[in-house]
Amino acid sequence: MRFSRALSAAAGVLVVAGLTAAGYHASAAGTASGTRAAPVITGASVGVPQTWNNASPGTPSGTGAGPTTGDTWYNTWGADGNIYATSDDTAGFGGHCHSNFAVNELAGDTAASLTSPYENCMTSYGGTATTGNYGDGRTWKTDGIISVDGTLYVVVTRQDDAFGGYPTGFQPSDDASIVKSSDNGRTWSNSFGTTDDPNGAAPPPAASGNGAQAMFPGTSFPTPEFIQYGQDDNPGSTADGGDKYVYAISNDGFAYDGNYDILGRVPRATIGDLNAADWQFYSGPPGGDGLDSANWSSDPAKATHILSAPHQLSQASVVYDAPLHTYILASAYFPFTSSWPGAGTGAATTWDFFQAPHPWGPWTRFFNKPATECYFGCSPSSSSSLGWYDPALVPKFINMNGLGNTVLTAEDFGSSGRGNDWEYKLHAFPFTLSADGEHVVDDSNAFPPGTTGTGNWIDSYADAGYFGRTAHYSDTPGSALSYTFTGDSIAWVGSRAPNHGITDVSIDGGQPTPVDTYAAGDEQQQVLFDKTGLSPGRHTITITVTSQRDPASTGSYTDIDAFIVGGP
Repeated sequence: MRFSRALSAAAGVLVVAGLTAAGYHASAAGTASGTRAAPVITGASVGVPQTWNNASPGTPSGTGAGPTTGDTWYNTWGADGNIYATSDDTAGFGGHCHSNFAVNELAGDTAASLTSPYENCMTSYGGTATTGNYGDGRTWKTDGIISVDGTLYVVVTRQDDAFGGYPTGFQPSDDASIVKSSDNGRTWSNSFGTTDDPNGAAPPPAASGNGAQAMFPGTSFPTPEFIQYGQDDNPGSTADGGDKYVYAISNDGFAYDGNYDILGRVPRATIGDLNAADWQFYSGPPGGDGLDSANWSSDPAKATHILSAPHQLSQASVVYDAPLHTYILASAYFPFTSSWPGAGTGAATTWDFFQAPHPWGPWTRFFNKPATECYFGCSPSSSSSLGWYDPALVPKFINMNGLGNTVLTAEDFGSSGRGNDWEYKLHAFPFTLSADGEHVVDDSNAFPPGTTGTGNWIDSYADAGYFGRTAHYSDTPGSALSYTFTGDSIAWVGSRAPNHGITDVSIDGGQPTPVDTYAAGDEQQQVLFDKTGLSPGRHTITITVTSQRDPASTGSYTDIDAFIVGGP
């Protein structure tokens, strides 16, 4: 474990309060020490972002020097363990792309440790803000990306970036297609005869001279965003027929401030054919039976509006949170005005998150607040709303029994708010769910300043790899810390690492349970111990360092990052 790490972080904390909403209870999930019912999500909190820039030791490497600019960081967890993320209007990590969009390979097990060993500038789609010879005045942008059985699939669409007013939604999109890569983004193929193209395989112009040839012409299925089911869309980690189908959600054709979402699916066995005729669209009632084939139609015009929120739905990011048996949809919107983004219109966004038990719903909102950057504190006099948009959840970073995740985003639209493009680049915000009966307690709250326990414990601050950027750690055998809580379950969140040892954990002074925290590489924000089924009330968990360790370990360290407390 690296307890000291040079990091670059944005100066502040994005603060957004959660809302309580009507929800549901999903099926129970087993744990090593009991049965945990999937909780209803009631809100969320967003922490200090990790960001990358030229001067930072954490700058993603491998692509040379230069700025890291771009937006809409939709991402997927590849078969090789890396994250593959798109970015639009981007200079890339090396500063040499200057493309309408790029596909970036990101390696690392935490947001703080991400590096970029490879990026494809996708030059066949043109340089930043160029329209090409499509006769429609629009530019190429991306909507979604997914890895399925070792192949990457990216949705590309023609988008109107022009200023001058949007009476129904912001930045309309149409003529969507899917391109694929079987070699981790190095070469690409489309459904129009282009194969193994290192430049991205852009669809050709339409025969009419207006727009592009498209799998989904016009606005039939204009902004598909794939539902992410974990690494490489592993059939073993899917639900609701995800072992047989790949699902995607599209709004009515707007990058921001769309009005409703529809759901499509394609058989996993034929997604690689890139044939629109293989797709079906959910046409049953919202929250109905999506496993009934009668509730699907080959005509997208018959698709059900599974979620409606006028002028409040951006291109979605959707993940299946397997520990919670819950689907989470991340969206954002700008204050709607037909003249946006003209002079005098708002640059701030509202983040809008929804949950559902199934891809077809019912979808219920659990989070809706303006994105606020706190520079010197979170009082109204020292904070300001900013335009963080298109928040994209990271399926690889779901942790803490499903309560932890990361959101990739960028900020734009308002030079006074973004400070010389400082925010128009990749930012990774910690995103923590609260739930009915479960909440995360940071170690800094469990052990207030001055808490010493027994033995020798060191407080670690400003380390982006830890929840809340804080941790307590020790390698002195016999050192112990106790946390008293009120509830009926407790989970210890900490790290596994090459220099970590075997730790004793006890509840209410009972028989200690040894927990091996060794791993060949750093694994942070892991649930190391989980005890459920306690009698409701006051309990104490004690974590004690021992001299025992795995033969391969180089030390006996233990760290305490956070706790997950369950119960009324």
